[in-house]
Formats: sequence, C-alpha cells, structure tokens
Amino acid sequence: MNLNKKILAFILCICMLLSSIVFAESIEDESREYSTEYEIYRQMAQLIADTYIDEELTQDEVIQNGISTLLDGNEEMLIQLLKSTFRGLDEYSEFYTADEYREYVNNLNRTFYGIGLKLTDSNGYTEITGFVEENGQAQQSGFKMGDKIVAVDGADVVGRGAEYVRNLIIGDVNTTVNIRVMRGEEYIDLIGIRTEVKQETVTGGVLTGNIGYVRIRSFGTDTANEFADVVSRFENSVTRKVILDLRDNPGGLVSIAVEIAKMVVPKGKIIDVKYRNEEKNLTYYSELVKPELQFYVLVNKNTASSAEILASAIQDSGVGKLIGTTTYGKAVIQQAFTLTNGSVYKLTTGQYITRNGSRINGVGLKPDYSVENYMEKIDTSLYSKPDFENRFTLGNNAEAVKAAKERLYMLGIYNGSMDNGFFDESFQSALKVFQENNHLSPNGVLDIATQIMLDRQFARLEKEVDRQLQTAYTMFGGKIEDLY
Repeated sequence: MNLNKKILAFILCICMLLSSIVFAESIEDESREYSTEYEIYRQMAQLIADTYIDEELTQDEVIQNGISTLLDGNEEMLIQLLKSTFRGLDEYSEFYTADEYREYVNNLNRTFYGIGLKLTDSNGYTEITGFVEENGQAQQSGFKMGDKIVAVDGADVVGRGAEYVRNLIIGDVNTTVNIRVMRGEEYIDLIGIRTEVKQETVTGGVLTGNIGYVRIRSFGTDTANEFADVVSRFENSVTRKVILDLRDNPGGLVSIAVEIAKMVVPKGKIIDVKYRNEEKNLTYYSELVKPELQFYVLVNKNTASSAEILASAIQDSGVGKLIGTTTYGKAVIQQAFTLTNGSVYKLTTGQYITRNGSRINGVGLKPDYSVENYMEKIDTSLYSKPDFENRFTLGNNAEAVKAAKERLYMLGIYNGSMDNGFFDESFQSALKVFQENNHLSPNGVLDIATQIMLDRQFARLEKEVDRQLQTAYTMFGGKIEDLY
C-alpha cells in the first residue's frame, strides 16, 4: 500500500493525539496498566529527559521522537501501530487498510467474488442449476445448466459437494478460474471470470401451520429491503405468526436495524443513542400504529450489536418474546472515518439504551424463555450394516456399499444417491477423499480397514437438536414432526 506524505502526517497526528490523551489520562489515573515493554520504554524516555544535554527536552518529546523515527519510511510499522492504538482503546475500535475495510463491508453485505453459478449436489456431482445473472458472464463463458463440475484449477472435485466447489471457485475480483465440466459424455474445459456476487442476508418462508420463518444473518445495506420482500410473502399467505432467527448475527449497520424495527414495532421509542457530546444524542422512534406480525425471536450468545437493537425493541414493545440464551451484550456504537487513501478507522463514540431504559452493554438481553440446544448421538441402528469381512470395488452391489454411502453422506463427503448399494464412480471418488483424509491408501476400494474407520467416525457423530426453533414453533401451535 502506498501512502503519500500528507496521509502519513495526518495519521501520525492521530497517533500523537491519541497518545497524548493516554499520557494525560495516566496522570489522573495511576491505576492504568501498560505492557512491561512500554513501561521500560517510558522509563528510558524519562532517564533521557533527565540526563540529556538539552535540559528542555521532555519525556513526551523523547517518546514522540522515538515513534516518529521508527515510523519514518516504514509504512507497515505505521499500520501496525495504528491497529494497536485503536485495539488498545476497546475491543470494537479498529483501524482498517482500504483492502481490509472493503473485505469487512463485503462480509457484512455477504458479497463475494465468484463466477455467477448456482450449484447443487446431484448424485455425487456438483451440478450447475442456474445463473445469478441471465445471459451474464458465466453463460457467455460457455457454462450451461446441467453441466457437472468435475475439476477446479486441476483439482478433482467429484464427491466433494457443492459447498466445497463453491469455496474453490471464490477468489479475487477479475481473476480467472479453470473449470472442467462434464456435459453428457463429453468433458469440456472452460474459463470463468470472477465478478461480484451478492448473497442474501435475509432468508425465509412459510412453514407448515402457516407459521413464518425469517433468518437475518447480518445487517447490510440491502437487509431492510430483503426483510420487506420476505415479509410481503407472509402477507400474501395471511401469515401473522413469525419466528425471527437472529442467532449468530454479529450485527452491522444500526440504521438498518432501526429501519426494520420501524416495520414491526408499535409506535414509540426504539432506542436512545447517547454520545460523549450530549448535543448529538438522539432517539429513534417507530410510527407504526398497528403492528400486523407477532414474533418469537431466536437469540443466542452470538446475537450482538444491531441484532440486539432489533431484538430488544421487539421484546420491550411487547410485539414478541425472546427464546434462547442471553445475547452477547454489545451496546456501543462505532463511527467510521474514511481517509483520502481509502483507509478507515472505526471509533467507539456512543452507546445505546433500549426502549425500556436498559443498559445491556456487557450484560446482554435475557430471553423470556431460556432454552438451550443440545447435541445427541446418531442412532446407528437406523442405518445399514457394514460388512467387515469382504472388500468391494467398482461395479459391486452390496448392503455394505449402501452402509458406506450413508456414512460418507453423514460425514459431509458424499452427496449422491443412498437408496441402493451400487458401487459407482461418484461413490468411488468420495471414498478416495475419505481415505486421503484418514491416511488410508486412496485406492477407491471399500476394503475392511476403510469400513472400520468409517464406522468408528460415524459412531462418534453427533447432531444438534434445535430446541430453540422447536420451542418457538410449538408455541405458535406447530407440531415438531412437521418441522422435518
């Protein structure tokens, strides 16, 4: 990264300003602790100030001169100092280079760089089932619906699954990726060009029993519009009971959380925002006269920031109840400041207080119904039995092959058909992957050693029982068996 002299000087001023604040505060607060290395540096600076020939030189000037000399011509050191400076304030203030901030925003908006293919698992292959953009770059590059991806940049991906293939395809914008597809009986090599692809931050639908389900993964720039689109489907189906899933939502843009709250929370306060300068304090309000939807909101320890704003507004207004575990407890707000070279620093400048006046920073929201999910062992008796006496190869048909397919599927390696015991090429490819991962001979033969290793790993598998979702669903009148 190239920083011109003006930017260097500007950022250095920020460093000196922050360091001077720290020095000033240290005079008033002797209990503040610094690292051992910094204390040694500070002591040395005082010794220099006391004994150097220039009696007017102060400790602060020695420290500032040392920092300035260290940074001179050393841009990477400057970046590290800035990161440490902001990180030392609190766990949320942060300095980003231009590239880092772009990645942060992309993650928030669930934007990545792919080639615009819609992929699904199909009988051991990853099949192209559509395109993000009709007649876009992907189709112009020669990809067609029904193509089965067999290799990405030379790596065999048969049996690996669509998610694995998707992660291989993702990369830097405007770069290329070599993909081999199987079209009928023919293998074709194509080149994809990575462009911006955006995933939805909101998903949802109507469950059995006319109960709506909405999951918000983060609060990005388009999240409010996506939420409105999903909710509009409920209105068409006369759905008024909604399960809102905010679990593992790290937050995002406060303004977007407020915008969504205005769609569902009855008239009144949403949150108060308090700043250091009281003149900047503000209150967000909802003007919704008659809310149409009733909520159960799913939350957990990773529900944070803007997600807590929305959850608290729903809880405090009485339009819904929280189900799950106590939330993260991040009720401070960061303001982003952009420098002319694209670098950005986020600084904690305010805190929010919930509709009912609660201060939840470091505390979190307590659910109305405390419910923990739990893990349970897979019932192996429900699956086919291995053989442990014979070996099986391509073309064989046996219950032991069906058992291996089921186990590989549960381990996330095989995605093909499990309704038969036929040993086909897609199963063989998945078997090789398992063998490679477990230091077995990757010969694609279902031998006794492979069967034993498969069964051992399968017996250790656990699955999560989503008691939180089940609780919300049953409280709305649904039956657990209809969820699955």
